[in-house]
Amino acid sequence: MERKIMLKRFRSAFSAFHHKERYMSHEQEIAEKKYVVREITSEDIKDLLKLEREVYTGETPWPRSAFLTELHSSYSHLYLCVLYQNKIVAFIGGRVFFGDTHITHIAVHPDFQRLGIASFLLQEIEAFAYRQHCQTLSLEVRISNIDAKRLYRKSGYEAKKRLANYYRKGNEDALYMVKRVE
Repeated sequence: MERKIMLKRFRSAFSAFHHKERYMSHEQEIAEKKYVVREITSEDIKDLLKLEREVYTGETPWPRSAFLTELHSSYSHLYLCVLYQNKIVAFIGGRVFFGDTHITHIAVHPDFQRLGIASFLLQEIEAFAYRQHCQTLSLEVRISNIDAKRLYRKSGYEAKKRLANYYRKGNEDALYMVKRVE
């Protein structure tokens, strides 16, 4: 048993730097609507910034340079977008680092919230984490974001610690949440 655990840890540490996994674009039905799910490309960044402004009331938590850095990172990562009628309505990103897939970003257009899109994206990132031999998934969420915290708890995430003044806007605290990969 101990050998199996050590092998999993080695694979997890090594996976942080190994080859880029290809995600197969596909149609996905969610709440009786058909969406296209695919990997994000550099050409999508303008649309991602626009979506951020719509989700975060005029703010863009990530600048263009942060998206570019993540998309071209040498760490194993997966950035997905969901399109409805050729328009990006949601996206998620996760990066592998020593046994953890950290969800760096998730956003769903307000008109498409509460339809199951965020849950679907979390499942896709969890499947990616499993294939990368990660033991955990992690993320930060605003203390005031009750709906997101509810979604994460429902998805199996547990609050581990409060991060004081994590968000620049309003110096709001974040909740650091973790889920074991099964």
